[in-house]
Amino acid sequence: MYSTDSGLRTQDLGLSTQNMNLEKYLVVAGMPGVHKVTATRNNGFVIEDLNEGRSRFVPMRQQQVTPLATIGIYTYTDAEGENTIPLSDVFQKMLDQYETTPPVSLDSNSAAFRAYFTAVLPEHDQDRVHINDIKKCIKWFKYMHEKGIFEEVKREEENAKAESAEQAEEPSEKA
Repeated sequence: MYSTDSGLRTQDLGLSTQNMNLEKYLVVAGMPGVHKVTATRNNGFVIEDLNEGRSRFVPMRQQQVTPLATIGIYTYTDAEGENTIPLSDVFQKMLDQYETTPPVSLDSNSAAFRAYFTAVLPEHDQDRVHINDIKKCIKWFKYMHEKGIFEEVKREEENAKAESAEQAEEPSEKA
């Protein structure tokens, strides 16, 4: 995933996403699924395992940890400066087209994965985005969709917007 040959490109951790905020979610090598960060320590993360419903500590020195907000997909366009689109934007496109173009089965062949991803993200770089990268995206998307993570992210964003609107109104009321 960290290789420059891979279609999934890891960007710096300070990336904020436009459509959905995935900064609290990460994947851990050797652990299936997507995990939510509940706390950070200087030597690792405390994550919530959504399958088992419990929290555990993941040391960064022993586990490869990749926050979803740092992942981008290579594209032919130059919109992001380095020909990438954030994974959150890809997930948003997959959500928008979920009814008309549902994700393919993880048991599908390479041609089916490529056809699906081309339908969802036609501008992806077919030379640098490998079938394994597409399969990871679909696997993470399905997991997050089944666990209701996208709805949770949307609720958190709406709550944050409401709080910022309330804070913006407070100073004007005092004046």
